[in-house]
Amino acid sequence: MKKFLGRPVIGFIFAIIGIMLVMQGQTIGNMGGLVSSQRADELLLELNQLKRENEQLSIRTEELQEAVTDFESLAADNNRYIEKLVSDVNNAKLYSGQTDVTGSGVTITLDYDSVENDGFDPFLYNSELLLLMVNELNAAGAEAVSINDERIISTSEIRLAGSHININGKKHSRPFVFKVIGDTKTLRSAVLIRAGIADIMRANYISVDIEDESELLVGKYEGVISYRYAKPVVSE
Repeated sequence: MKKFLGRPVIGFIFAIIGIMLVMQGQTIGNMGGLVSSQRADELLLELNQLKRENEQLSIRTEELQEAVTDFESLAADNNRYIEKLVSDVNNAKLYSGQTDVTGSGVTITLDYDSVENDGFDPFLYNSELLLLMVNELNAAGAEAVSINDERIISTSEIRLAGSHININGKKHSRPFVFKVIGDTKTLRSAVLIRAGIADIMRANYISVDIEDESELLVGKYEGVISYRYAKPVVSE
């Protein structure tokens, strides 16, 4: 009898336990749903924050790209300015004879037939004839002139110094070899024109030999160009 009375009690207890388990499961489910919703909100906030940061980075990227473009433009301007300066310097060196140059032109050799022990040197008696030759060549459009490899520039001196001819402060003697860059035909015509410089040289016992050159090297001026008194005028 007691055995049968215990079964309803046990069943009742199991029923209560089942109800408690179901309620606990529902509670856990409700908590899980609540936690998932909070996490979704947090993720949404993070996503919005990332969007804002991405927009800011995009704006900064555009600003940096504009800066790079401006810098490249400025660098290009500076490069053009530097190239212009280099070109001006090179041209100044070219015009002042401070750089080696090549080109077509003529070679002119001046010499004389000496008689042993006669002591006569027409260059020592007529040293100004060398200057006259330089003037004629310049008038004919010579772009570079050297005498015995001494580059002739605006400050060069050609003068008698005892038994030698001084050119750029250095002693030289016969033969005097002119290397001249310019239009070959014009230079030849200027030298060989009737009653011109060649005839004057020959009248003073100086032989003149002229040869056309398709490619001629005229070395640069080796001295130092300095001005103590002349100063450039600064325009305002």
